[in-house]
Amino acid sequence: MSIRFDLPDETKIEAEKIIKKNYKDMLLNTRLEGAKLVKDWANNLTLDALHSSNISISKETNMVSFEGLGVTQQITRLIQKLFPTKQVRATGFFHYPETGYMGWHTNANDPCQRLYLTWCNTANKSFFRYIENNELITDYDDEGLTTRMFEVTGKEPLFWHCVGSETNRLSFGFSIR
Repeated sequence: MSIRFDLPDETKIEAEKIIKKNYKDMLLNTRLEGAKLVKDWANNLTLDALHSSNISISKETNMVSFEGLGVTQQITRLIQKLFPTKQVRATGFFHYPETGYMGWHTNANDPCQRLYLTWCNTANKSFFRYIENNELITDYDDEGLTTRMFEVTGKEPLFWHCVGSETNRLSFGFSIR
């Protein structure tokens, strides 16, 4: 099962325009909030770290929300157009700076379909990692826009996943019901 999701070209072009227009403001927001470097960030994203986790929302993070910026509403409107008969809700808009991460979690407290758009300046420097059929899969982000969609369940098998970055990674998350 691939979790990559192809946005229609028109939506992709519009999303990229919005992101590029607001990029500096999103990074400035992180500087103002106090970005930090975490030496051992990758240790939170290993299989050992997964086996010691039993939470639905990770408390192990190095990321900054930019949800209060206008980009949130603009991107949400684009995604809602793709799913006109569904309820689309923003679930988190985050900047992962260098050494940014979100530890292993399931989101089992909020089962639904999830859609994530990520934006990176550099390919293969940030990733979405998950477990599928007892196998660890690391899906590296492309340069520019990468889109993924997956199902979050409230029961076994849970969808364990985490995020890591060695570069500026912007993430736009949505629940779809």
